[in-house]
Amino acid sequence: MSKDNMGKQMADFLRLLANEIENNQAMAKRLSAPFEEMIQVSSKPAVKSKKEKVRVPEGFDPFKVYYDKGAIGLHSELIEFDAQTLKAILTYFSLDPSRSYTRWRKQERLISLIIEKVKSSSNKGQAFS
Repeated sequence: MSKDNMGKQMADFLRLLANEIENNQAMAKRLSAPFEEMIQVSSKPAVKSKKEKVRVPEGFDPFKVYYDKGAIGLHSELIEFDAQTLKAILTYFSLDPSRSYTRWRKQERLISLIIEKVKSSSNKGQAFS
């Protein structure tokens, strides 16, 4: 078999095999067994984790709390939330686009970041007034 002729010979073989499979049901059934197993495995639904999505408490707005009560009031409101809820607040209000907080676990560190970001956003534009 030459390299130039090999492709043509393989194509001829596959056409002959396909023709034989169409005409011979027993052969078709034997050759389809591996494909049926693969189809059964792939048709099983993937198990998704039932990880509960943490949401921002309804009606909570850190900017409003900061405006009404200041940094101390915001701190006292945030201390009631766990770390996952604080991360949800950071994400929902887009307080840190770099998402540097995603690996943080300490509640106090997350609270400090929220207060810092809310304070800096609230004070934007006041440099010239």
